[in-house]
Amino acid sequence: MSLNSTPDTTAVDVVVVGGGAAGLSTALVLARSRRSVVVVDAGEQRNAPADHMHNYLGREGTPPLELARIGREEVESYGATVVRGRVTGAEALPGAVPSFAIAVDDGSRFVARRVVLATGVVDELPDVPGLAERWGRDVLHCPYCHGWEVRDQRVGVLLTSPLGLHQAGLFGQLTDQLTVLANGVALDHGQREPLRAKGHRVVDDVVVEVLVTDDRLSGVRLANGTVVELDAIAVASFPRARTDVADLLGVPTAQVEMNGTPMAVGLEVDATGATPVPGVLAVGNAAAPMATVIGAAAAGMQTGALLNAQLVAEDTDTAVEAARAAMREPEAWEERYGEAAPVWSGRVNPQVPVKASELTPGRAIDVGCGEGADVIWLAQHGWDVTGMDFSPTGLDRARQHAEEAGVAERTSFRVGDIRTWEPGDERWDLVTAHYVHLPPEPMLDVVRRLSAAVAPGGTLLVVGHHPGDVPAGIRDRDDLFVPEALLPALGDGWDARTEVVERTHTGMGAHTVRDSILVATRAT
Repeated sequence: MSLNSTPDTTAVDVVVVGGGAAGLSTALVLARSRRSVVVVDAGEQRNAPADHMHNYLGREGTPPLELARIGREEVESYGATVVRGRVTGAEALPGAVPSFAIAVDDGSRFVARRVVLATGVVDELPDVPGLAERWGRDVLHCPYCHGWEVRDQRVGVLLTSPLGLHQAGLFGQLTDQLTVLANGVALDHGQREPLRAKGHRVVDDVVVEVLVTDDRLSGVRLANGTVVELDAIAVASFPRARTDVADLLGVPTAQVEMNGTPMAVGLEVDATGATPVPGVLAVGNAAAPMATVIGAAAAGMQTGALLNAQLVAEDTDTAVEAARAAMREPEAWEERYGEAAPVWSGRVNPQVPVKASELTPGRAIDVGCGEGADVIWLAQHGWDVTGMDFSPTGLDRARQHAEEAGVAERTSFRVGDIRTWEPGDERWDLVTAHYVHLPPEPMLDVVRRLSAAVAPGGTLLVVGHHPGDVPAGIRDRDDLFVPEALLPALGDGWDARTEVVERTHTGMGAHTVRDSILVATRAT
């Protein structure tokens, strides 16, 4: 399924799969950060069977479906889109940064930078006839979600393992009429003693049926035919993460254990909710099967904030790369040189006097000459110099500076782009380029073009910023170079020397920088 080229595909920042408390909370944070967000809601909230939810500060007693309705309205009020449907297709798209194609059963198509799986869990229950039908009503699992509502009632705790005794202790805090339905689970003396001490009854036989009278749970029937009268049953379900979409994206699951006993299966995540699939996060019960509603909502808030921060960093990287790319084009330099103030200091680049003083003056070309400081210095020291730049306005400044310096007769200027320049039959005794920075392959091509312009016995001088000079905190750049990286651009017949030289740079405050220097002499 390649949806990125489909005409009706909508590009968004984030697709959230799941419209419960976790998914909507994630979407709310993102929408309030002006992110484009789509929530795909299949209407499968885990707590939908319950009449009310509890321990949710400010929403105590709210029906779960009412919370979802309010949440949808809130996220939509900030510009998010809620699609009532089911994801039918999902795949990661190729590229250097995460991107995903998502298809929904209503025909909607999205390309998203991130995907949040808030798909929840399915509660697997013991295979006791009548149990599942009462789930969320008077068959309960969480003392904090439902315990108050069955306080002082006849509560049976149905064991599936000895770990259910923990649940018995919690519900025993709420009623003196507690019966432990051992359901065939063997309990030793040490496990029975606390139950007896607190006055809790233990029934060992297997439960074969849940009994209902007038649409209310009235008890259970045991294998021996005995009926135990009850008002509610507490049972530890086995929450298993919904994996339909996770499987499409390759997100693995992880088993949750307590004392070596499997308790649940969730999606594999780290502490931030990130799955092993870059760009895919999981939140709520899908990632933490035991989480309550308010815990799932809180996790959604944290995930939304984390995602927004990631996207801000990604957007910033993109903007920086675009700005860097723009600065490699003539239009940007025409704009800079079109301003009144000088762009450069007017001083010669430090390595020009050092290296050129060792040479016999002849014909030179300075590629990327800008406002002409290097051209002028070479002309003042006996060279006939051509300055080349892809900015006509910069060259106008260079001509004016050459005239003011009295070296106009020894200088000439031409418009040219080193990325496409061909020297033809022209050759120079010195070909120099300072601080021309391109990514590695284009930079090697530049050095090849420069070297083609060097006369027999002539010299190529290329100077650039060393990668180690990028200050801490500045984003990585791939257009700085160590001098050795330029050597593959030279063919046979060259005597090449590389060095890194430290110097004090006075712009923006004095600090030490390093120049990467390639000096190569062509054989005669």
